Amino acid sequence: MAAAAREMHAPTTTSEVLNRLVHVAVRAVPGTEFAGVSVADRSGVHTLASTGPVVDELDRAQYELNEGPCLDAMRQGGAVAVADMRVEGRWPRFARRAVGQGVLSQLGIEIYRDRSGVGGLNLYASSPFAFDEGTRHAAEVFVVHAALALDKVRTTSDLTTALQHRQTIGQAVGITMQRYGIDEHAAFDYLARISQNSNIKLRDVARRVVDDLTGAVRSGHPCRPAGTLVRRVTVDAPHPPPAAESGPAPRRPAR
Repeated sequence: MAAAAREMHAPTTTSEVLNRLVHVAVRAVPGTEFAGVSVADRSGVHTLASTGPVVDELDRAQYELNEGPCLDAMRQGGAVAVADMRVEGRWPRFARRAVGQGVLSQLGIEIYRDRSGVGGLNLYASSPFAFDEGTRHAAEVFVVHAALALDKVRTTSDLTTALQHRQTIGQAVGITMQRYGIDEHAAFDYLARISQNSNIKLRDVARRVVDDLTGAVRSGHPCRPAGTLVRRVTVDAPHPPPAAESGPAPRRPAR
């Protein structure tokens, strides 16, 4: 299990972690032949990684029928096991589909639960009684390591995105300072007011300001005022900026 944990912590993206997770699960959890990761969010339930078409088919069957071990595990928390699909009575429609695919045992177990949704691990086997108490314990230990690996890479991704947004906003502030001859605080407030008035996220307003200047330079009109796009973001955009209203008039852009 320690080796499996090290292997899962190596990838650097969420997709890589999930793909590595399902393949490591087959090797690390006794009795497992096929594995998949399901995620439920506001848009529905999806399979984000699997070891093959059998998993894709049975995961899809659970979503279509709205029943099955993994769905119950994600709804209730913890682990839900099926010893023998041929006599399973809790999810009869899904059990028939599973038997038709040659799968007789299944273990569904929650990986994580947060504001964005719930993740679950599906473990499948072609033999009955593949997942006993010992296997369930191993799977529970495994998903703890999986959750840590996912949390690590998602945190890194969130921080990277936040830094990128911060850099873009900083560039837009600089463009606005140059355009209006105002200080950093006034420039930031101006962009924030545009964001509020237009109901557009600040990072998107900033990206448009930066892209507008970049496009102007590429088109051979580097003197085009950066504020042109800032005003185009919304007809209600405040103009001129607050600092300029109480101080000297803003410089006119070069024509």
